[in-house]
Amino acid sequence: MASGGLVAGCQHRDAVDTTLDWMRSMKGGAIAEQRPPPPGRYDPYPSVGLTPTQAPEVPSPEARALLSEQLTRNRNLTYRTVAANGTMIPDIPPPPGSSGKTATTQQAIPDGANGAVMDAADTAPQPVRNTLRSATPPLFADQNGAVAPTPAEEAEVAMPEFHEKAAIPETPPQDIPQIPEAPPTAPSFPGFDVPTDAHLADAPRPNYDLTDIKGTAFHFVPQSDQLSSGQEPALDKIIQKWPKGPLTIRGFGDAASLSAQDQSYAVRLGLLRAQRLATELTARGVPASAITVRGDAFGTGAKVVTPP
Repeated sequence: MASGGLVAGCQHRDAVDTTLDWMRSMKGGAIAEQRPPPPGRYDPYPSVGLTPTQAPEVPSPEARALLSEQLTRNRNLTYRTVAANGTMIPDIPPPPGSSGKTATTQQAIPDGANGAVMDAADTAPQPVRNTLRSATPPLFADQNGAVAPTPAEEAEVAMPEFHEKAAIPETPPQDIPQIPEAPPTAPSFPGFDVPTDAHLADAPRPNYDLTDIKGTAFHFVPQSDQLSSGQEPALDKIIQKWPKGPLTIRGFGDAASLSAQDQSYAVRLGLLRAQRLATELTARGVPASAITVRGDAFGTGAKVVTPP
């Protein structure tokens, strides 16, 4: 008996496991078969020496502070917008005839009764009636109680009739309105001189720099000055050709609007990206005096402009 108890205790089977095994055996099939062991069950534990020994590469403190400032500004803008728009939940008045308080009355259940829910559970199920239409015509009772068949003039449910699509006549060319070649004349008012659009000056257009910057492009993590991985060969190639410079680095801040505040943030982010590339180049031997950095609002990533 002692050995039997030890064998039973080593199985570590409780009532839940026993019930689960019984259900699987009743269902049969693939669910009743023994499951395969999980992958790597018999593999040795990993060595502690495989843990990383170097700190992960993260954005600079200036870039993190800039991102935190942008998030704080967006949060405050959201607070002000919600306060200006008001709550979205309407003020629903109470129904008429009530004082705002709902009084609930609960009837006491007599002794020996279980309530409506328990009584319905204990009641035998009612036989399901056949809802199919029988072959005999339906019957109904008149005022005297006599049963008579349904009147024959009752409308029968049927599919609607199918009609062909009516032919649409073509519009003659003379009925189509013609587009004039010149714009319509300006309205005239007595005592007022209304100039035409031809005499108005064109709207001033911003003087954007749309020229394509020639240089080696570098990709950064969105909204950060952290360089994406796998770009070391491009840096090594620049150093091999121009080890002493001069080099011009232009960083772009991904400006999403024309507001002055957003462009200011974008220029600062572009400068941080350009300084990050300058740090990588100086660490590889390029003198700092031969590197010029610049930040631009519109654009993505950064570019290193090399001598022609």
